[in-house]
Amino acid sequence: MAGFVKVAIMSDIPEGSMRAFTIGHDRVVVAHTADGFYAFADECSHDSAPISDGRLKNHQVICPRHGARFNIVTGAVEAPPAVVGIDTYEVKIDGDDILVRCE
Repeated sequence: MAGFVKVAIMSDIPEGSMRAFTIGHDRVVVAHTADGFYAFADECSHDSAPISDGRLKNHQVICPRHGARFNIVTGAVEAPPAVVGIDTYEVKIDGDDILVRCE
């Protein structure tokens, strides 16, 4: 699925929280930090656990199963046991709408 898809409005995801969505065949998490919204894959690269069940800490998401940490801006691993990063997605705000680009 190419292009931007509306997933929510800004008030649906308060600052400091995150929420999971399904876009086509992709499970995507949208997180709201002090400096904006970020989207990333809802799957830990270590054991395929849903990351949306974890915790958001600044620009990191912490997997609930084994504590792997990922940068939500770049998808890079910031703490093991994961060694492979996660996918990130472009986010666009249009008025009050949150749009995520999935391809």
